[in-house]
Amino acid sequence: MRAVCLHEQGGIDKLILDENYPDPKPGEGQVVIRVGATSLNYHDVFTCRGMPGIKIPMPMIIGLDVAGEIVELGTGVSNWKSGDRVLVNPLDPTDPSKGLMGEMVPGGTAEYCLVDATRLIKMPDGVSFEQAAALPVAYGTAHRMMFTNGGIQGGERILILGASGGVGSCCVLLAKMMGCEVVACGSTEDKLKALTEWGADHVINYKDEDF
Repeated sequence: MRAVCLHEQGGIDKLILDENYPDPKPGEGQVVIRVGATSLNYHDVFTCRGMPGIKIPMPMIIGLDVAGEIVELGTGVSNWKSGDRVLVNPLDPTDPSKGLMGEMVPGGTAEYCLVDATRLIKMPDGVSFEQAAALPVAYGTAHRMMFTNGGIQGGERILILGASGGVGSCCVLLAKMMGCEVVACGSTEDKLKALTEWGADHVINYKDEDF
C-alpha cells in the first residue's frame, strides 16, 4: 500500500511517501480499514518535530483522525463486519496506555489502517468520511473542555479565546448548538468575519482592544 511515513524527526519535510509499505494484517481483536479520509492536526506537527519525553517508534504513519470502511476482521471481533463505515477514536477508551493513533500506533496517512476494534465508532448514514475525520481531536477536545470539565449550560455567556483556531472554532459551533451567548476573540478582521459567520454573538479583536 501507499503510506506517508515519518522515518526521523524534524520538519514536515521528513515525511516520505512510501509506495510499497507492507499491508497491515489484523491480529486478535483488530480490524483493517480502508482509509476514506484523515485530517491533520497540529499534534501531527508535534509528532514530526518531536516532543520531550515521548519516543516515537519509527517508521510512523502519522494522522490521528481516521475514518474509513472495514475490509478485514481479526479473530475475536464481534459486532462489526466488512463494509461497516467507521470513525476511529485516536485514544483507545479501554486502554489509553496503548497511545495515540499516528504517534504510538500507525495512523491514517495511508491507504489502509490497522485498528483495535475497541477504538471503532459507527458512522451515521449521511456523514461523509471527510466530515467524520474532522471530528475526534478538535471537536473531542472542545467538548471535553466546555462540557465534561467546564459544565457549560445553555443560556450562559461564554468567552472563547483563540476562537478561530481548530479547537476554538469547534468551541464556537458547539456552544451555539447548546444555546450559549458566545463572545469570540481573534486577531484579524478576516478571522472576526469568519467567527461571525460561524454564529458568534460578539467578536473582539484582541490586537486592537484591551478587553
